[in-house]
Amino acid sequence: MTISQAHQEFKFRCDKLDALNYPNFLPEEIDLILNNAQQRIVKQRYGLNNNKRQSFEETEKRTEDLKNITVNSTLTPLAYASDNIDISARFLTLPTDHWFTVQERCNITCTICGTPTTNLVEVIPISHSEFSKVIKDPFKQPTDTKVLRLMEAGRVELLSSCTIVDYRMRYIKQPATVNITTGVTFE
Repeated sequence: MTISQAHQEFKFRCDKLDALNYPNFLPEEIDLILNNAQQRIVKQRYGLNNNKRQSFEETEKRTEDLKNITVNSTLTPLAYASDNIDISARFLTLPTDHWFTVQERCNITCTICGTPTTNLVEVIPISHSEFSKVIKDPFKQPTDTKVLRLMEAGRVELLSSCTIVDYRMRYIKQPATVNITTGVTFE
């Protein structure tokens, strides 16, 4: 559906519901209503906040609904920063359109018995409140088979016992903001 068709349908449905008494919405107001509805639909399809209590990829319908805004990205770690939470931590800047993380893995290089080995390992999300407990627990610390992840405003902070090569993620991006004036339509 194009943005023009969405505007027409919006006006038609308001007219049908209100028996020709609907207020004359400006195009900018209709755009705002459509953008809010688009965000609500994506959140509903991604999470469990819906009538059927089905989350993302639980059914083929849900997967199809969000396939156009599901994106892959490979991120490279930034240089060591002074504001890292730990000496072994590395920051990565998230894509500007990142909204919800779906899947994540990390390539790390470890030197085991004198031989450098690169492995694709799982990434475990942790909260800042559990960081102190996790980092002290030898069974929960980062190893050569797992990397820990913290989130920070527009950045990911990875904690690893090895060298981080790259961070691979699949995420739901924020859909483009539709606008009838500029012709930006739905994804």
